[in-house]
Amino acid sequence: MTEERQDSGCTGETEQPSSAEEWKGIFLGIEQQIRRECARIVGVPEDSDWSAIGRETGDATRKGVAKGVGASEEADWEEIGGHVERTVRSGISNAVGATPDADWSTIGQTVDQKVRSFLQDLFGPKAEAEDEEEDLVDPWQ
Repeated sequence: MTEERQDSGCTGETEQPSSAEEWKGIFLGIEQQIRRECARIVGVPEDSDWSAIGRETGDATRKGVAKGVGASEEADWEEIGGHVERTVRSGISNAVGATPDADWSTIGQTVDQKVRSFLQDLFGPKAEAEDEEEDLVDPWQ
């Protein structure tokens, strides 16, 4: 076998690419096809690099989220977050009976007051209970 190896090296034939090189070529082709498809999907030229594809994807995501929460499509992530926080806070304050523009502290105090009032009504002393006992009729008298 050693003679065969030596002979094939001396014949002057061109070497076949190694298996690793073949796989590298296959994976490179797959990567290029995926990149072209991603570029097409996000709306950039097919020859765009991954950075351009990523920027466009991030921009499209931001615009979609902004539109979904009711903010301006040109809003940045900080503005979108502020809009969501104000909307949620207003909804919660309305649900607990505070003013729509209440801050989180006021909302918490309103909830605390309502819970305390509920528990006081539920477990507090009952003045009416004493009056009811006096009104009872004893059938044995």
